Formats: sequence, structure tokens, C-alpha cells
Amino acid sequence: MQDKLYTVTELAKIFGKSRQAIHNWIDDKRFPNKFEVGEGGGKIILVPASDVEMVKNEEAAKLLGELGRLGFQTVPA
Repeated sequence: MQDKLYTVTELAKIFGKSRQAIHNWIDDKRFPNKFEVGEGGGKIILVPASDVEMVKNEEAAKLLGELGRLGFQTVPA
């Protein structure tokens, strides 16, 4: 089964970030399997769902770390 592919706009909505923030993440190689379709000014960046899940997990871990630093305790689900 193939991974779903996400555009920069979709990623911005998923992560609650600006399109520029997502482009910065792409430049920082946070989505290692991204690829571009098209040429010139018509290029579209596509990111597979597996990369998105990886970054979601990283962001969740950061959030849990920050909550812990602030004195919040996590409870099992």
C-alpha cells in the first residue's frame, strides 16, 4: 500500500504552522523522503505520510518534555 502524500499547505494545517515554517522544516531535512513534482515556478513539494508521522511523534515528544519542564505530569491513556 502506498503512503498518502501531503502538500505544504496540508502540512501547515496539520501542524498549525505557516507554510513558511513548513518550508523551513523541509530545508532542515525534517521530511527526508519529500520530493518535488513539476518544473520551475510550478513545483509542488509532496511529503509521504510516514515522514509526517515521524515529525508528529517528534513534536509530541517535545511537547511532553516542555509540559514536564513546567511541572505537569503525564498519565497513561
